[in-house]
Amino acid sequence: MTGPTESLALQRRDELDRLHRRVRVRRYRSLLLHWLGRWLRPPARASFAPVPRPGPGQIAITFGGHATALIRYPELAIAFDPMLGRWCGAVRRAVEPGLAPGDLDDVGLVLISHAHRDHLHLPTLARLPRAATVVVPQGAGRFLSSLGFARVIEVVPGADFELRGVTISTSPLNHGDAPLARGLCYLVRGSGPSVFLCGDGGWFSGFADVGARHEPDIALLPIGGFWPRSFRDRHMSPLDALYAFEDLRARLLIPIHHGAFTMSYERVDEPLRWLRALVADRGLDAHVRILAPGESEVFVAPRGAEVRRPALRLDSEGVGEPADGAGDGTVVERVRGDHARSVDIILDDSAPVVLGAPPVFAALPSL
Repeated sequence: MTGPTESLALQRRDELDRLHRRVRVRRYRSLLLHWLGRWLRPPARASFAPVPRPGPGQIAITFGGHATALIRYPELAIAFDPMLGRWCGAVRRAVEPGLAPGDLDDVGLVLISHAHRDHLHLPTLARLPRAATVVVPQGAGRFLSSLGFARVIEVVPGADFELRGVTISTSPLNHGDAPLARGLCYLVRGSGPSVFLCGDGGWFSGFADVGARHEPDIALLPIGGFWPRSFRDRHMSPLDALYAFEDLRARLLIPIHHGAFTMSYERVDEPLRWLRALVADRGLDAHVRILAPGESEVFVAPRGAEVRRPALRLDSEGVGEPADGAGDGTVVERVRGDHARSVDIILDDSAPVVLGAPPVFAALPSL
């Protein structure tokens, strides 16, 4: 028997499918011809700028292109799905990476969503500080066993952990059941606003589960890789991402996973074009921040928020369960746990960008 939560999720899925059948997507007739043309053209230049250092109670977010983001709290710098390569297999990057290796010199924590090579990119990881802790989905630690990181932690959905006063909670990723596709979303909470990180994956009811528990301040959500329509089982379109944003009850959406590698049939600039049209039509300008590769923004700190301290602390010794098959050198551990409870966030209005209340959504049309 289907319960009310499952019934609502099915209704939203049916609504999204119906809306997408009305969409006219600008797309390539041949990916091979597009790739051949891309091989002959150098990537466009990214807009490099100094990576800001957040003040007390602030968070700085830099978009590195594709799904890569640099998240900075005063107490910790976090790299999410770092990928600074100019090629992904035979696919050439359309825009240069927005981060240089030197921008990541003080990264203390690396979060990997899943083991596809455009998210778990070994050449980029090999250039990160060896002292960093790397968190990967269960089973992916074996890929990093020779890189010499101080600690590699394998986690499953529902795990909570803390490093240098920053707490991280993991939740499921809807990106398929293949071993390399199984992955995680992350909710990160430090002394600044909380941020939800989803590197890739399709819309599903898990976003509403996270929203009910945590109501993150900022959501980084993927918007590319959705055409043909069958790809939406494992990738979100801009419309899917807005539904996920609503489910998360977040205050601000930053789109990622677009504009770099063309591995589906929509044109490389189509995700942003469609998202901008949706944002303009629904009056969501104050709730969506589009960052160009290399662009950063500093956001307002939560004030008076009580951060729950999970039992597991990654800056202590011997906290994980050793994983089977770990190679020599890097120690790979496994972590299990339960979701953290949500906390109320009160936002200070004195920081560079003020996060308002979550938007009130009417029905979202296809454009």
